[in-house]
This record gives sequence, structure tokens and C-alpha cells, in this order.
Amino acid sequence: MKKIITALALTSLIALTACNGNGETDGKVTAEIEGKTITEAEFVEALKEKHGETVLLSLVQDKVFSAQAERLNISEEDIESELAKVREAYDLTEDEDFLNFLTMQGFASEEDFRELVMQHLVVQKVAVEGVVVTEEELRAAYDAGKEIEASHILVEDLETAQELLAKINQGEDFAELAQEYSIDPGSGAMGGSLGSFERGRMVPEFEEAAFSLEIGKISEPVQSDFGYHIIKVTDRKPFEESFEDVKDDLEELLARGQARPLDEVQRELMDNAKIQIKDEQFNHLFNN
Repeated sequence: MKKIITALALTSLIALTACNGNGETDGKVTAEIEGKTITEAEFVEALKEKHGETVLLSLVQDKVFSAQAERLNISEEDIESELAKVREAYDLTEDEDFLNFLTMQGFASEEDFRELVMQHLVVQKVAVEGVVVTEEELRAAYDAGKEIEASHILVEDLETAQELLAKINQGEDFAELAQEYSIDPGSGAMGGSLGSFERGRMVPEFEEAAFSLEIGKISEPVQSDFGYHIIKVTDRKPFEESFEDVKDDLEELLARGQARPLDEVQRELMDNAKIQIKDEQFNHLFNN
């Protein structure tokens, strides 16, 4: 609720600032209290002082990413496709359910969420620019199967991971060790089981290692942002479709796995944008 109220306040600030630019708000009265008045000019100035930086940063970012979306030919159809994926993932077939879901996530409107989706698509596309996926890599990914079933043990440091791997190699039970040592509360309680998943569902480091494993084999410790994983693959399902039918989707997924970090790309887009702040109060926000 606080996010929504703030968003509404910022929207008011934008609208009122636009009016104020014409000098039309200076004498207008927003409120009267005990014979004293608050003019729209005072109201706008207070909002500007309190929320001005947040509003300006948000507007600048929107414009930067909107320009990039045009450059990359990101269409409304692309955004709709991403929205459809969210609806499917959370079983949100009715519009009302979808809007309620967005509200629970802190979005004031569907348009706000669409803006975020657009920015995410921009960052993803820029992140894979220059990435080349070879035919050999595509064939290997196809042969590795559409879906695998796997378990893992997640720990904080490499030393612990190596100690657990040694225990497994000496015959100790993987599931029991996962229950005792894994810091992943969801899978740890289930003996490390992650169930079945397709490419694109896990972090790249984990995914690459998991899809490369043979059934029943145990990986060496794999580092990700979450810690160190010991992975065991228990089942693999092949593609029902032909290689040609899934080639483009595989290329996109593999490219994402080789992409630059998204936060790095986002910072770079903002740093490289030609931004000029005309208001002296806020020209410290951007160096260029």
C-alpha cells in the first residue's frame, strides 16, 4: 500500500509540475486551514523537495529504456508475450486475478508492470549482444534433453562442499546429507530434491553443470551467487520436438546463459545515455 500511495504522490507531482511551468498554480489554493492557505505552488515545491529526485530518476530511466526499446525493435507483442508467460506461470487466467496479483507485488497498475517488462527485455537483449551460440552447442543442448530431474546440496563455502562431496564418494547418502547440511530450506527438507525443470529456470552456472551431468552422477562443487552446489541428476526427458523446431528457443536460452550480468548492463545503459538536467536543484544526479 505504501508503494501505491507513493506512486500516486509522484504522479501528482509530475502533473502539478507541468502546470507550474506555465505559472498557473502560483495563486491557486490547494487547501485552507484555520484561515491560512496552501497554494498549489507551495504544494508542488514541497512535493519536489520530498520526492523530486525519485521522480526525476524514474522518468529519466523510463526515457532511456524507451529509446533503447525502439532501437532494439521491442514491440507491444513482445511485451504481451512476457505477460502471457507470467499469467501462465501463476495460473492467472482472469484479468481480475492478474491485477490483484500485480497489486500484491506492489504495482499501482498494469501499465507500471508493462514498463518494467519492457525494461527487462531491453536489458536482456543488450546483455546478449555479441554472444554467438555455435551449432555444436545447440546440438549438445538438444541431446542433453528438454527437462531434467535433479537434487542439490547448497552450502556457503567451498571447503564444506568438498567435505560433503568426499562423504558422498565414500558412500554416504546424498539425501540425508542434504537434509543435514543444505542451506536451501525448500529442497533441503526434501533430501535436496528440486523436482523437474527445463532450461532457463535456474541460474546459468547451476544449469550448465546440471544439464551436462549423466544420470546418477555427482558434480564437483559449482559456485553461484547463492553459494556452492553439489548436484545430482536423477532423470532426463528428451525433446519430443525436432531439433529444427526448438533450435531458435535453445539459441535464446544458451545466449542468456553466456550473457553479461544484467545489473552491469543496466548501469552501462544509464551511464552511456546523453542526459542533461536543466534544473540546478537536480543536476548533481548525472555527471554527463
